[in-house]
Amino acid sequence: MAVSIAQRPAAATAPVLVLTFLAALIFHHGVADVASGASATQELPHRRFEYKYSFKGPHLAQTDGSIPFWIHTGNAIPSADQVRITPSLRSQRGSVWTKNKVRFEHWEAEVTFRVSGRGRMGADGLAVWFTSSQGLDGPVYGAADQWNGVGIFFDSFDNDGKKNNPAIIVVGNNGKLVYDHQNDGTTQALGTCLRDFRNKPYPVRAKVTYYKKTLTVMINNGFTPDKDDYEFCTKVDNMIIPSEGFFGISAATGGLADDHDVLSFLLFRLTEPGQQPPPPESEIPKEEKDKYQEEFQNFQQELDKKKEEFQKEHPDVQGQPIEDLFESVNEREIRQVFEGQNRIHLEIKQLHRQLAMILDEQRRYVSVITDEIAKKGTTPELGQVGMDSASQQLGSVISTQQEVLRNLNELRNSFYESLKQIGSAQHQGNTGGIGTYETIQHFNDIKEHLHTVKRDVEHLVQRNNPAEKVVKCPEVPPMPSCLSTVHFAIFIVVQSVLFLCYIMYK
Repeated sequence: MAVSIAQRPAAATAPVLVLTFLAALIFHHGVADVASGASATQELPHRRFEYKYSFKGPHLAQTDGSIPFWIHTGNAIPSADQVRITPSLRSQRGSVWTKNKVRFEHWEAEVTFRVSGRGRMGADGLAVWFTSSQGLDGPVYGAADQWNGVGIFFDSFDNDGKKNNPAIIVVGNNGKLVYDHQNDGTTQALGTCLRDFRNKPYPVRAKVTYYKKTLTVMINNGFTPDKDDYEFCTKVDNMIIPSEGFFGISAATGGLADDHDVLSFLLFRLTEPGQQPPPPESEIPKEEKDKYQEEFQNFQQELDKKKEEFQKEHPDVQGQPIEDLFESVNEREIRQVFEGQNRIHLEIKQLHRQLAMILDEQRRYVSVITDEIAKKGTTPELGQVGMDSASQQLGSVISTQQEVLRNLNELRNSFYESLKQIGSAQHQGNTGGIGTYETIQHFNDIKEHLHTVKRDVEHLVQRNNPAEKVVKCPEVPPMPSCLSTVHFAIFIVVQSVLFLCYIMYK
């Protein structure tokens, strides 16, 4: 009778526990899916390009050296495809500012620039401004101090000697603060991040977004030609800036010097979802539209006259291309080196993610074994058997961990070999007298090493996949075949507490 009475509650309670566990699991995943779906369906603001507050090449500068809708001061040099804010000479200052005030509640600015120099260190840096007045000249990266607005500083010189440069710093001002040059503005910074933006193979891109009193700075580090490969830099919440002001870009050099070139500045007006953006025609007065139309017609007539005069003076070159653009051998080799480094960079990122997944799975295995040991320690009858099986499983986990560490060391050695070959390939690509055969051979070797590393990582992932490898519980001994009510109640209470702790932890 004792056997039948002890077995009936267990048989009746087991399905109920299983159903309760499945219901809680489904509810937990349902809540997570609803939260993710709500965030995914959140509408993005409407973006409208504002050409009157933007510039980009080609044909950026006019014949008189001016930039449409912008003014430049100091040592700034506009050209057809970029604006050189400061050349690589000592003690230079320059800036460009919008002519008209910006009256947008929300906006987004995309700046494409290049900072290059021959030295290991550069100075002083470049700044992107939104201020209530134009800071045409001054000591803060070529612009005026005690500004009213916000400045995003790309600081390339380490004034405080803390080795925290190059850095990107966001500093706000109400028109009364004096910029702290000695500490690189760290005492006044609202947000900062360390990014090296000097001497990159591709132009560096910065995206500054001001939406609902939140300023966000995103950076494209200039290692890839992908224009949308942005990384998060910093974010400032509850930031109040002037409702109207001027956009500007300035730069300065000191004892050291860099070329600070701005290739484009694109401004977008942001409108909240559900709000209708104002039509572009309503912002331009009729007098200005008539004046711009007359200027355009005059410019078109002068251009047609110059074309006719050129055709009359040079009848031989009619129908022939003005320039023949060919890629030299050195340029082709350098381009191949940069493209190869870009592919290697993406492969290393993917391998890093896979290695992180492997380490996470290993931690999960160790936690599962620890939970099993804790559970088996609560049942005296099965304690010895559980400890023996748990010790065996723990030994297998330790051996697996050692094998994983050994494989990771091999992967690290392969990475080092690949990086060495990248350096040798880049050195050969920069020399003009070396042919393309050695460069292609080096890239083939690098590709082979990366394929080997990828195969090893895939093998580790398959081997340590939790879907294929399930931790088996120790088998229950045949005797005794019954379980007392007290032990069963203790087991249920412990399991419920662990389940609630797991749910709360998740």
